[in-house]
Amino acid sequence: MTDPYPFSTTLKVRFNETDAQGHVNFAQYLNLFDVALVEYLNHIGFSYKRILEEDFDMLYVDAHASYHAPAYFDDLLRIHCRAGKVGGSSARFDFEIFNETKENRLTAKGEITVVTAERKTLKKMRVPESFRKALEKHS
Repeated sequence: MTDPYPFSTTLKVRFNETDAQGHVNFAQYLNLFDVALVEYLNHIGFSYKRILEEDFDMLYVDAHASYHAPAYFDDLLRIHCRAGKVGGSSARFDFEIFNETKENRLTAKGEITVVTAERKTLKKMRVPESFRKALEKHS
């Protein structure tokens, strides 16, 4: 059986990501997803620099998160990322966050949907074939 999330990265919770209740503020999870997505794209050979060099961009059009258990300052989180679905002009990225400090407890799940767009005009375009192949190969 293959790992449904072949890529992950770790991040230690910083104090400014916590709220008055002492745990990671709900809005911070979207930032954690974004950090993992950038690392995932680098991992598959599509740094943001390369994306721009290939004359396209990704526009975030939708994001969701569900929360399963709190995380606290200095907890070590493992953030998993994969391309969940690649459409004609969009891609959905899926995420799961586990708290390694708390026995790998599931902390949050979510997704971000992007639309590919022409770099200069931001007009929606088909997912470039090179990008599509990289996403499919590493998901």
